[in-house]
Amino acid sequence: MRETSLLERTREPSMLSFRVRTHKSGIFFFAIAQLCFFHEQALFAQTEVQLPSVVIEASLPADLSAPTAGSSRLDGDDLEAMPAETLSEAIASLPGVLISPTGTSSSQTTLSLRGSTSNQVLILVDGVRITDIATGAADLSQLNIPLDMIDRIEIQRGSLSAAYGADAVGGVLHIHTKTPDGSLNWKVSLQNVSFLPVSVIRGSGFSAQRVPFVAQALVDSQQFEMQIGARNILLWSNFLREANLYPYYDANGVRRSRTNADVWKASAGIRWAVPLSVGKAALASNVSWRNLGIPGSLDAPTPEARQHDWNADISAQFSTDAIAQGAVALNLLSYARAGNIKYRESSTMQADEHLSYRTGLDANLSWIPESADWIEDIRSGCSLRYDRLESTAVKKPDESMPERITLGIFAEPRLRLAGWAVVPAIRFDWTNDFPSGISAGLGLLRSMGVHLLGINVSTAYRAPSFDDLYWPASGGAEGNPFLQPESAVSADISLQRDGSSGGWRLGTFARYSEKVILWQPGSDGIWRPSNFGNALYPGLEAEARWKQAGWQIRGSYTFLYSFVLSGSLTLLDDRRVPYVPVHSAAITASRKDHSFSSSFTLHYKSLRYTSTGNIAYLPSVFTADAQFAWDLSETSTFEISASNLFNERHETVKGYPMPGFSISAKYSIRNSR
Repeated sequence: MRETSLLERTREPSMLSFRVRTHKSGIFFFAIAQLCFFHEQALFAQTEVQLPSVVIEASLPADLSAPTAGSSRLDGDDLEAMPAETLSEAIASLPGVLISPTGTSSSQTTLSLRGSTSNQVLILVDGVRITDIATGAADLSQLNIPLDMIDRIEIQRGSLSAAYGADAVGGVLHIHTKTPDGSLNWKVSLQNVSFLPVSVIRGSGFSAQRVPFVAQALVDSQQFEMQIGARNILLWSNFLREANLYPYYDANGVRRSRTNADVWKASAGIRWAVPLSVGKAALASNVSWRNLGIPGSLDAPTPEARQHDWNADISAQFSTDAIAQGAVALNLLSYARAGNIKYRESSTMQADEHLSYRTGLDANLSWIPESADWIEDIRSGCSLRYDRLESTAVKKPDESMPERITLGIFAEPRLRLAGWAVVPAIRFDWTNDFPSGISAGLGLLRSMGVHLLGINVSTAYRAPSFDDLYWPASGGAEGNPFLQPESAVSADISLQRDGSSGGWRLGTFARYSEKVILWQPGSDGIWRPSNFGNALYPGLEAEARWKQAGWQIRGSYTFLYSFVLSGSLTLLDDRRVPYVPVHSAAITASRKDHSFSSSFTLHYKSLRYTSTGNIAYLPSVFTADAQFAWDLSETSTFEISASNLFNERHETVKGYPMPGFSISAKYSIRNSR
């Protein structure tokens, strides 16, 4: 990949959209299929707008300088400096980001952006959607890509349906993995995680007994990682075993240890770069497998529940800017993904099995006209995606398997008008199982000396998931085939400044969501989803980074005062959205001196209500993590990491206690720096 100034061209998805519902049209479907050139952006060359360089690639990265008020980026150096072992730990310190794990890093972990639900966030790995076909959400614990294999992480906060179609209501998480650099290199790591070996109570009533010393806590988790790079091929693999017998306190203050939370996990990936005379091509593939216990919540434990799952994907990308003497650039991405989940609640019950398939094609065309100086770039494109679920439980009313075809087409010019960079956009999305619609938007960007002002107004929508629509009427739950898509409108304003020694960004935002899909029990006690109601999310975001006396420091703060507006509730009722804190903040400090490096992260979240009644709540929580690394030689490194330094008792999801203090030791060897 090569770098180019934004004054020349960038190819990134639009940040701005609003959505108007229309009716299906088979004729229009075939017409837009002939126009299939998918989304690719160029940011208006303009002398007043001096912007940083970005990386061009065939997938759809976030343009952090485009007119959006809520974007953040972590490069490889940022990830290396953090005391983070997983993706979720790395992004937890960014503004507007809320991570909700149900235990250790291998337990179910969801992502929220600016108070959104987890299935209102779109997650892309090298441009490929990895959201679950059945639920519409993504479990971050299933993203087994080592941080060492990630080139950069980009988060776009805001409604992005004009760029990505359905599901990007709260925003988009982009994960860009490393590509082969032509060198021969390898790295092997071995890690052990330990919890405090304290005494715990096992059993209850007359069968309760105290276990004075849980020695197994010292070897609770082990992980082996391997990475190999050879010319134009890059390979990685990861093997993990976790017992997860960490101590916690029940409602009576009795110290116990978590049970049926063990995990066995393996994953691997390959990247192959193919240089061409007229562009470049790349192939990528990832596979993962897990066997894990599902402990359930403290109120509803499932001591025998087990889950086996696997996922596999493959993608091919091609890009070139050698068309029409460089005036036209083309990016193509094709992909296929399959996954399987088998869940059994107890040995006496039949297992449910869900097999999912996804395949798609994205095409992006960017054209720079020479005849009009005020037009920087005209983009057009389309995406075609097919999803199918084969499940023993989730079926359509006629007993057929759920499937969805989605086709999107867009056009987006980049203009220079009166000192402003102006980005209008329009997109049409067609699906076979709910009404089609048009998304459009407008964004503005202006340089103000050393500052950059960004403004955008947007809307987004989320299609009901297969589980929402077709969950069978059994086990106390039932889907609703008459659900309508969720919709949202949002606005952002931000001011930022960047320099060699640091930078800052200050922004304000608001999002109004309608027809939010919510599962709740009816008068018959059966849980069903419905378009329950509305919610408002106004807030402020601030982030800063700077270098001082050898230290690199990064901080963020989010103020998010949400309102539940369902039924007869109004702003005057002052009801908070469940699990959305009003205040959240984080600060990371890192330093490297010769062969020794250290890093520290502090996190704070204010109290979070657990229901719309705003009676029960999870208290505020303050946690700290630290990491120390020594380069023992040119080819070996030893790391010590401590999580939850203050041994804080807390939950991020009610009924799922989080681990207390833990310490990990990691030894790595490599062929060279």
